[in-house]
Amino acid sequence: MMSMALNTVPAFAKDELTKMRARFEHDGYLQIDSLTTADDVEKIRSLLQPLFDNFDAMGRHAVDLAGPGDGTSPPRQPEINDALQFAPDLRNTLAFERCSKIAHALLGVPVGCIFDHAIYKPPHNKTATAWHQDAIYVQGSLEPRAVNFWIPLQPATIENGCMWYLPESHKSGMLPHHVIMERPGGESAYSKGKSFAMDTVDETRAVACPVEVGGATVHDPFNAHYAGPNNTDGWRRAWILHFGAYGKLRNKLHPKAVADKLRGLVGH
Repeated sequence: MMSMALNTVPAFAKDELTKMRARFEHDGYLQIDSLTTADDVEKIRSLLQPLFDNFDAMGRHAVDLAGPGDGTSPPRQPEINDALQFAPDLRNTLAFERCSKIAHALLGVPVGCIFDHAIYKPPHNKTATAWHQDAIYVQGSLEPRAVNFWIPLQPATIENGCMWYLPESHKSGMLPHHVIMERPGGESAYSKGKSFAMDTVDETRAVACPVEVGGATVHDPFNAHYAGPNNTDGWRRAWILHFGAYGKLRNKLHPKAVADKLRGLVGH
């Protein structure tokens, strides 16, 4: 695996993107060693940190994924939803630009960012992110057609909670899940305000994807994935971007999305 200590990354060649698409369609996920630079990762961290410093004032956009605390202790697994809304300069990062290019190549149509969030795991955090499919969080009858990027803001290791995937699990459609936590503060256009976990998982098939600074993982919304607890002395920080086919227009204009809205209006 190539370290991204250097602050340059090669442009993606056409044949490289073609190979990425073939692997993505077969496995449902990718591990990319050279998404961006160390300087760009530092820029992302500097833009996100003020949001976490202001966590208590972020309202419904701030969630403790570890569950409700005692009200006196800091969040055990803080998450900021819609970080781009509060730190729009994140759109000017090299990571954002290159994620857009990769998503376009993988989906074969124009794309746009439809959701983003950041999850920070404090040192010696005992909370894992349960096995799930991102598609479980999508409301309505329109199935997601998207590419989801997980960008660690420090080296991601098995010890600090890197991503794990079940190869080819995206080919099974939506698998059974159950609610593990209500998230009253987590409502957004891409969230049901709950945390879910898959009912059953064959972890013998799971593949760990540690990456260095500047790397990332990419997955289909139907690919089953998991991130372990952070058992190290440092923070494990990650920024997650969802790029969808035709961006937010698809969620507004697709016949299924329009029908959902009409049903909602009639219901009210």
